[in-house]
Formats: sequence, structure tokens, C-alpha cells
Amino acid sequence: MKNIKTITELRTDYIDDDNLQHIDCWFSENDDEEGKTVAVVDLDTKKVIFFDNRYRADEKVKKAIAGILSRRRGRY
Repeated sequence: MKNIKTITELRTDYIDDDNLQHIDCWFSENDDEEGKTVAVVDLDTKKVIFFDNRYRADEKVKKAIAGILSRRRGRY
């Protein structure tokens, strides 16, 4: 498996019109760098869809997913 870049910033504040909460990552301190969506959480089904499987085991991503799912439990 290819080496993955270290995540320097992670945001989960965007929820799109399909009720998908995005996990967006940045890999440097450069303000001109474009972020990358590595996964989304479907807030209706609680399924996680990875766009880059290399980040499945990343601790920051796993913590973000756990936080999203724990906040959404019981809210329907």
C-alpha cells in the first residue's frame, strides 16, 4: 500500500443536500492547499463511504467518524 500523507487538519462541518457529512483533510499548513474529502458518513443509514481507503486506519479519521456517529445516535 502506498504511503499516506499525514493529516495536519481535519474538518467535519459540511453536510451536503443528500445528508452526507464530509470528512475533509488537509496535509500541510499552506493556506493555498486544496482540501481532500477522504470519506463521508451517511447520516440516514450510518454507513461510512471512503473515497481513499488508505485513510481507513488513520486515528484522526476514525475519531472523527466515531464522533459523528455518537452525536447522531437517537436523532431521527
